[in-house]
Amino acid sequence: MGLKKRLVVAFLILLIVPVILISVTFAASISLNRGRIVTERVNGEGSDKDSYISASELDWSAPIPQIRMPIFQTLVCMMLVIVLTAMVLVIWLYRSIIKPLSVLRMATQNIREGNLDFTVSGHNDDELGQLCLDFENMRVRLKEQIETRMKYEQDTIDLISNISHDLKTPLTAIKGYTEGILDGVADTDDKRSKYLKTIYTKAVDMQSLVDELSEYTKLDSNIIPYNFKKVNVNSFFTDCVDELSLDTEVKNISLSYKGNVPDEVTVIADAEQLRRVINNIIGNSVKYMDKQEGHIEIRTVDDADFVRVEIEDNAAGIAAEDLPHVFERFYRADSSRGTKKGGTGLGLAISKKIIEDHGGTIGVESNIGEGTTFSFTVPKCTKGNCFEEVEDAEFSSAEA
Repeated sequence: MGLKKRLVVAFLILLIVPVILISVTFAASISLNRGRIVTERVNGEGSDKDSYISASELDWSAPIPQIRMPIFQTLVCMMLVIVLTAMVLVIWLYRSIIKPLSVLRMATQNIREGNLDFTVSGHNDDELGQLCLDFENMRVRLKEQIETRMKYEQDTIDLISNISHDLKTPLTAIKGYTEGILDGVADTDDKRSKYLKTIYTKAVDMQSLVDELSEYTKLDSNIIPYNFKKVNVNSFFTDCVDELSLDTEVKNISLSYKGNVPDEVTVIADAEQLRRVINNIIGNSVKYMDKQEGHIEIRTVDDADFVRVEIEDNAAGIAAEDLPHVFERFYRADSSRGTKKGGTGLGLAISKKIIEDHGGTIGVESNIGEGTTFSFTVPKCTKGNCFEEVEDAEFSSAEA
C-alpha cells in the first residue's frame, strides 16, 4: 500500500472507528435499559402483590421513558475509544514510516563518516520502501566508484614506479657506455662498435616503452584510431611471421604459421592495430620463454562468422590464479619477475581493447611449465558486413 493510501486510510479509521464504537456502546446501553424497564413492567415494582401486572396485561405500545447516559460515562467511553484507535494507528504508521526514516538517517550518518560497508533494507513496497532501495543502489554505486578511483590511483602509482625503474635501467646503461666512449675506455673499433650497439639497443627499448605508454593513453581516452579494411588472413599472418621470425631466431625461438582457412578468406580489421596485437602477444611469449629451444605457433581456424587466431608457445606458462587478470591494465603475474623482465603490464590490456573494438573476443589458456595459448576472434568479411568499395589491404615488412 502506498504512503498516500496509508494516510487516507488512517484518517478514515480515526473518523469512523470511534463513531462506530461509540454507537455500539450507546446501542448496547439502550438495549440493557429497555430490558430492565420491560422486566419491571412485567414483574411489577416492589413486593406488593396487588401491584403485580401479568404479561398479557402489559401495554407494549406504551412509550419507554427516554434513556440518558451520564455525561462522565459518555466522555470516558469516547476517550477510551479514541486512545485505543490512536495507539493502533501510531503503531501502524511507525512501522511503515518512522522506521524506514530511521534506517535512512543511520545510513546518511554512515556515509557522512565515510563508512559504506552497510546495507539499507526496505521491506515495504510503498514510496519509503522504494526510497530505501534507491538509497541502497546509490550506496553500492558510490562504493564501486570509490573503489574504482582508489584502484586507478594505485594503478597510477604503480605505473609511475614501473616507468621510473624501466627508464632508469636503460638510461644508466646509455650513460655508462657513453662515458666509456668519451673517457677512451672503448679504445678499439670493436669496443666502440659494441658500446654503440648497446646504446642503440637501450634507446630502442626506451622508445618501445614510450610508444606503449602513448598507446595506453589513447586506450584510456578511448581515442584509438582505426582504419578498417578487407584483410586477407593467410597473407597477413604469413607476412607477420616473416617479419617477426628475424627477431625470434636470434633468441633461439622458432616462429611458424599454420593456416586452416581457405586462401580467399578475408576479415574486417585495421591491419596496423591487428599487427600490434600479434606483436604484443608474441613479445610476451618471448619475454618469458624459459626453454633452450623455444617455439611459437600461430594458427588460424574457421569459426562460423569469425576467424579464430591461436598463438601457442612452450614458455614458462601462467599460474591458474593469474589467468583471470592477465588482460588487466598494469597487471603482471609475477611482480618480481615482471620488474626483472621490464615492461609496464599494458601490452595485453591494449590487445584486449583492440580486439573488442574489432567486435571479437580474446582469451587465454595456460599450464605452468608447458606453455600458454592466446586466442582471439576477428569477424569475417561477408556480403552483409563488408562493402565492395573497400580495397584490400596489402602487407609487407617495410610497412610495419
